[in-house]
Amino acid sequence: MAETTSRSNGSNNTSHRTHSRPGPLPPLTPPEITWQNDVLPVSSQFDDPYFSLHDGLAESRYVFLQHNQLPHRWASWRGPFCIVETGFGTGLNFLTTWQAFRQQPNNDCWLHITSIEKYPLSRQQLSRALALWPELAELTTQLLTQYPDAITGFHSLCWPEQRVQLTLILDDVVDALAELSGPVHAWYLDGFAPANNPEMWQPDLFKQIRRLSRRHPQLTGSTTLATFTAASVVRRGLQGAGFNVYKPKGYNGKREMLAATYKASIGPEQPPEANSQPWMTPSLPTPMSLSDSSAAAVIIVGAGLAGATTARALAERGIKVQVIDQSGIATGASGNPQGGLYVKLAANDQATHTEFYLHAYLTSLRWMNRLFEPSADGVWNACGVLQLAWSAAEQQRQQKFLDRLHYPASLIQPVSAAQASVLAGSPQQQGGLFFPAAGWVSPADVCQRLLDHSLIDVQIANVSAITQLTNKHWQLQLDTTTDTAGTTSSSQTTQQLVIATAATTQQLLPDTYLPIKSIRGQLTYLDAAQSPPLTTVLCGRSYMAPPREGQLVLGATYHQNDPDKTLREQDHQTNLGHLQDFGDLWGTLASKVSTHKLVVGGRTSFRCTTPDYLPMAGPVVDTDRFIHCYAPMIKNARQIPARKAPLLEGLWINLGHGSRGLASAPLCAELLACQITGSALPVSNRVAEALWPGRFLLRDMIRRKLPIKR
Repeated sequence: MAETTSRSNGSNNTSHRTHSRPGPLPPLTPPEITWQNDVLPVSSQFDDPYFSLHDGLAESRYVFLQHNQLPHRWASWRGPFCIVETGFGTGLNFLTTWQAFRQQPNNDCWLHITSIEKYPLSRQQLSRALALWPELAELTTQLLTQYPDAITGFHSLCWPEQRVQLTLILDDVVDALAELSGPVHAWYLDGFAPANNPEMWQPDLFKQIRRLSRRHPQLTGSTTLATFTAASVVRRGLQGAGFNVYKPKGYNGKREMLAATYKASIGPEQPPEANSQPWMTPSLPTPMSLSDSSAAAVIIVGAGLAGATTARALAERGIKVQVIDQSGIATGASGNPQGGLYVKLAANDQATHTEFYLHAYLTSLRWMNRLFEPSADGVWNACGVLQLAWSAAEQQRQQKFLDRLHYPASLIQPVSAAQASVLAGSPQQQGGLFFPAAGWVSPADVCQRLLDHSLIDVQIANVSAITQLTNKHWQLQLDTTTDTAGTTSSSQTTQQLVIATAATTQQLLPDTYLPIKSIRGQLTYLDAAQSPPLTTVLCGRSYMAPPREGQLVLGATYHQNDPDKTLREQDHQTNLGHLQDFGDLWGTLASKVSTHKLVVGGRTSFRCTTPDYLPMAGPVVDTDRFIHCYAPMIKNARQIPARKAPLLEGLWINLGHGSRGLASAPLCAELLACQITGSALPVSNRVAEALWPGRFLLRDMIRRKLPIKR
């Protein structure tokens, strides 16, 4: 019988986290920097330069590349190679590593660097510091294009054409490391000198380094570490964390530095699943080639936003993907002609919902700006989104939000009624919150463009059954309709299968516990020639985007347990009634123009939502075995068996995006791509657990809504 331990943090919620950050989140401000000789950045707070007085680029190569043996290891590496850096600073180490990596001919290696910075430089400071290195100018420009604003949390940056990914975490280093899941193949232990920055070089730092180094999934080699300092507090900390430490000669006449290899020399060790969330212990994925495109390594069922973004994230990592959908690309809720790309942030930014949706929104913006050219009639238009304070309750919510939070104006800014009128292009009686980088997207066109990739093949077929074979592969029974042969049946097998079919996933996986709901929504199309001008996306009870191809899209209604696919006049009238949220001109529009002239069409589709309104993205647990594995928690939620969750290996889901898929799908796709390939995650453990598909099964077990045996 598995070991069971009593832990004090048990609770009767979805999992055993509070799903919030402790304490307030202060706004991040750029550090004070002085410029020695007008070129060398020196931290005023720590009285220490950001890089070597002699040649910071050469020192980075010597300390971090050479003493982690990186070029040599990359030459034969398969899959993601994950580095964690404890001080991003000017980005010099990142750019140095990127430059060296792209000189490697190995197309089977994907570089994923996770870097942590508590005091992020502004774009201007970063640009000025890196101007010292002309040979890095091209990469500097690419970094600055995606470099985030100073917002606490995880930021996912990616350059797939160069097989490079950066997860930049703006936070305290120990807090950030506690939210990482690994793996870590090499450490860049950087940061200001221990004498100048003692708060960083504490026992908790080395505790987290030890935890993450133990989660190394590769069977060959060990986790390595290099650092510029030879301070005794660092050497002792690494030795206590289980590293073999040695002292090479320092760079450019410096007497010593430290390099180390993790050998688990301190013990005894507990298994990784002996923690308060053993169900989140990462699995060891089957290595997949990032260059062999002879056969599809992953099959995805569903060609909407969830499936298309997942397919693209995998294909950009060099993995061949087969996408199967019974109706073709974007025929469900993802087939709408326009949708607003924005999020509604809560006044309490400690909530995991806000943490996820904020960084998902920022990730989606990077995807749109990287993949599509903004244009008025194209796929993506960054015209901004105006959330109007259309009611007294919404005014109070927005004021509470402004009183509590201090995001940069590039993310969100309050506007008066007069300013809102200018932004909207028509008079507004109320102000609101403006998202200047947001806009509208054509979801149907986005799905088409995402799936237009040399490593993605789209097949129109109905998946009538899914079976797990004895060799742990998955077999799909396919029914295909042709003009000549009628319906033909065939089968396909794969080791990695992703289901992204919204609410119909319950039919494909009947034995999996999925408490999801289908929500009917109806859009109303308005004749733009009959309507006032509109220059930004407006949000009240409904949303409306600027005209595209002569029509405005307004909606959508929200009805649970309503399978009716037909357009309904009543729902058109509901949408039209919401025009009054957008000012007097819009409010009186329906009464001045006859409905049959104003309404030129509409569309009905069905969203898929979850009980907590967060998506499900991750591995699928074996429901019956999971209940048996964690049965002690039904009687006492604190009695957590120290066992990994039993999974249906190779089976993943991505669903439950509701009406927010434009914002949430890209980050969920990146999360799945990292999980499938065995890379470090682009989100915190806190967010990964909040998206974990098994969370409702665990929650309802603890609430005793499920029997021990089903």
